[in-house]
Amino acid sequence: MKAKICITSLVLAVLCLSFSTLARKQYCNNRFQFCMEYPEDFKADGESGNGDGQTFSARKGTAKIWAWGNLVMDPSELYDDVKPGTDPLQYKFKSAIEGIKVAYKVIKLNFYIFSGTNEKGDIVYCKTVKHKINYMGSADSEVFQTIMIIYPAAEQDKYKDYCSYIAGSLK
Repeated sequence: MKAKICITSLVLAVLCLSFSTLARKQYCNNRFQFCMEYPEDFKADGESGNGDGQTFSARKGTAKIWAWGNLVMDPSELYDDVKPGTDPLQYKFKSAIEGIKVAYKVIKLNFYIFSGTNEKGDIVYCKTVKHKINYMGSADSEVFQTIMIIYPAAEQDKYKDYCSYIAGSLK
């Protein structure tokens, strides 16, 4: 019995460390001032034309990672159907989970994390944080920085460690 417990513990430890020991690459976004790591076996698809982010595609499979930033805007100034005083982070969260069957969520003052499944049954894991940065010469500009991965449910064992990485990133 002790041997089974030891073997099980060893297997779990290896699974938990698998992303931390895999070869990784780094992407840094200059416009929204954040960096993130992604698995080396993903292909960077090229930064968007306006420099707000980049996508990364698994070379084998259908997993994709998105990393992007955007300015925090008052949603009531952008949309007629939003009440004045609506928290931009809460509004962004509600928009982000549209079409997602949410299984897990954490919403704090300056960030949110959620996971769930989309209409295709793929797993979606996302973290967004709100930071103040020096944006184009304007000190203390509020921005959202986001990392999201979407992958087939059949590949959950392969990507769950990356979800843990996302949860600990963008501090």
